Amino acid sequence: MRRNGAQAALLIGGVGAGLVLLTNRAATPKKVAPTPSTPPIRVPTTPTVPTPTAPSVPPARSSRSRLIDQCEAAIYAEIPARRLSPQASRTLAVNLVTVCEELHYPLDLAFGHARAESDLQLLARNASSGAVGPLQVTSVAAQQVGIRWPVESPATQLEVGLRYMLWLRRTFPECSSSVKVTLQHYGMGRGNWLKYRANGCAGACLSKVSVLRAECGCGNRPYSALVIATAKKYPQLHTVPWWGN
Repeated sequence: MRRNGAQAALLIGGVGAGLVLLTNRAATPKKVAPTPSTPPIRVPTTPTVPTPTAPSVPPARSSRSRLIDQCEAAIYAEIPARRLSPQASRTLAVNLVTVCEELHYPLDLAFGHARAESDLQLLARNASSGAVGPLQVTSVAAQQVGIRWPVESPATQLEVGLRYMLWLRRTFPECSSSVKVTLQHYGMGRGNWLKYRANGCAGACLSKVSVLRAECGCGNRPYSALVIATAKKYPQLHTVPWWGN
C-alpha cells in the first residue's frame, strides 16, 4: 500500500508539474514579429497658381475733355506758341466747347470764326471799334441778343457772338441756308451787306468796312472763306451740322 501510495503521489506530483509547465507556457506571450508600418500615401497637391489680375486701365477721358484737348491743340496748330498764353489758350478751348455745347452750335465753325476775328486771342480788344473777345463782339450785337453791355467775361463775350450768329440766321432769309452769307452779315452789318449785294466790289477797297474789303480781296483773304476753310481743317471739332455752306 505504501508503495502504491508513493507511486500515486509521484504520479500526482508529475501531473501537477506538467500542469504548472503547461500553465507557464500558456501564460508566456508569443513573440509576434512586428508588422512593417505602411508609409502614408502622399497625394500630390496641385500648386496654387495666383489668379492673374487684369492690368489697371486708366479711366477713359470723357468726350468733352477730349474735345477740349483737341480744340486746344488746334489753337496751337494755327497760332505760333510764342504768341499764345498757355492759360488763356486753355481757357479759350474750354469756353468754345462749353458755349457751343450749350447753344448746340458747330464747334468747328466757332473755332474758324474766332481764328478770323481775333487770331484766337481770348482777351482781344479793338480800341477803335470797341469790339471785344475772340469773336470781336460789339454793343450792337449784345443788345440785339438781350445781353447787357459791357460784357467782361470772355465766356459771355463768346456767347454774345454765337447768339448773334443764330439771330442773323433766324432773322434774315438770306442767312437761313447759308453760313457764308451769315458770316458776311456778322462782319459787315445788314446795311453794308445790302450795298455789297447791289454793287458788288465796286469801290470796296476804299471802304472803311474791313470785312467788305476782305470779301472783295483787297489785300486780305476773303473773310468768310477764311472762317470756313479754317473750320474744315479740323473735322475732329465738327460737333453738329451747319445750316448750309
